[in-house]
Amino acid sequence: MSSPIDYTQSAEFPESYGDLRLVSSDRVVFSFPLFFLSHMSPVFKEMLETAREQSSGPLEELQLTEDSTTLDQLLRFLDPTKKPLPIDMNTVEGLLESAQKYQVERVFEYWEEQVKVQDEDRKVIKIRYPMMTFFLASHFGRDDLTKLAERELVRAPDKELYLSKGFLVDHREVIRIIQLRQERSEKLIGRIRDSQATMYPNCCREVLLMETKILPLTLQLIKEPSWNTFERNIDIWSSCPSQGSTHKSGHQEGSRILFNSWKRGILAEEEGRPIVQTTLRRKTAM
Repeated sequence: MSSPIDYTQSAEFPESYGDLRLVSSDRVVFSFPLFFLSHMSPVFKEMLETAREQSSGPLEELQLTEDSTTLDQLLRFLDPTKKPLPIDMNTVEGLLESAQKYQVERVFEYWEEQVKVQDEDRKVIKIRYPMMTFFLASHFGRDDLTKLAERELVRAPDKELYLSKGFLVDHREVIRIIQLRQERSEKLIGRIRDSQATMYPNCCREVLLMETKILPLTLQLIKEPSWNTFERNIDIWSSCPSQGSTHKSGHQEGSRILFNSWKRGILAEEEGRPIVQTTLRRKTAM
């Protein structure tokens, strides 16, 4: 090993912690139990066996291509006495790359648990960071998670369509998702328009008043074509456009029935949309 001044010792894996030194690409040394390394990863096991065959003495060090951030995160999954760090979306790609390289399935299982959120009201699974999760799940062949992320993107707020990192999804798949969102928003807006004529008396004043409420809702549905948008605007359906109307009680009851029928249909659609076939590519380094 080179002069100690050239290296930094990991605080989490100090020199006394293990019998093997793992050196990251940015010159951080992780002292790690050799037994854990070979037991938890078949790839590391093979690397160690090969290194022993090529070495004339005891194996003391392995030089690795991963940086210290990635290696620190990965080793916590290989050591049963350590607790994994929370998933960081800024570094998760490197962690997953290393997990695939060294065949550490536990990393993928943990990541999937972290990005899934149980919606207790609807008893369905939602996805955190759906666009980035969609990209990563597709890239690493996690088909079930890709499907869940795609469903989330079809109905999510439009701000979720943007990636904060330098990932590029094939533009055809981005267009496909946008088209699905457009189809969905048009279908939801169509539900409003189809029922408008039967919900209210054929009075120009009442229709005009209702239009002033419907227009903002349609704009919101374009940005977020989901049932959540309807629920945030439930007052539109529970109030009568003309407060002096003699049909107020009938309107409220009819609106409630209509609202509930929409809810059943829309939620069923949101939970059953087909998967998008993905072709993904990375951003090429300049």
